[in-house]
Amino acid sequence: MKFYFKILFLLISFASFQSFGQLNTYSVNELDSLLNEEQRPIVFFIKTDWCSICHGMENVVLKDEEVTNVLNESFYLVIFNAESKEDVVFKGRRYVFEPSGIRQGKHQFAMELAVGQGTIAFPSTIIVSSEGKLYQSNSFINKEDMLYILKTIREALFE
Repeated sequence: MKFYFKILFLLISFASFQSFGQLNTYSVNELDSLLNEEQRPIVFFIKTDWCSICHGMENVVLKDEEVTNVLNESFYLVIFNAESKEDVVFKGRRYVFEPSGIRQGKHQFAMELAVGQGTIAFPSTIIVSSEGKLYQSNSFINKEDMLYILKTIREALFE
């Protein structure tokens, strides 16, 4: 019997450890209701499946413990695939996928958010608040720079 309790304890401990420091992400469709409950800046991380730099930033920078803590405490993070075929609604406007060939195309939402200087590049990180766009980068952001950007925006808005 003690053996089963030990196994149960280990399983519960392992499950608790796995959820510690988990990055909270939200869908575009959730944002309107979230913003009605609590105003926070939104970090949009725009990526594609084929972008290896996007995967690196998502899996290393965004999942860094300190970056995760700052994001979870003060921001809503949306990781959005620029080639998603899912319709989304944000601030009362509907955005759809626009095909441009066989199994190719771009999502209107990603294009509207991430276009900088007339072009789009991946990954794109855009931070917006109720007052508008606060920050945009259409390239890789390392952990140190990401922390600096997030903390600077948090301090400017909340302190």
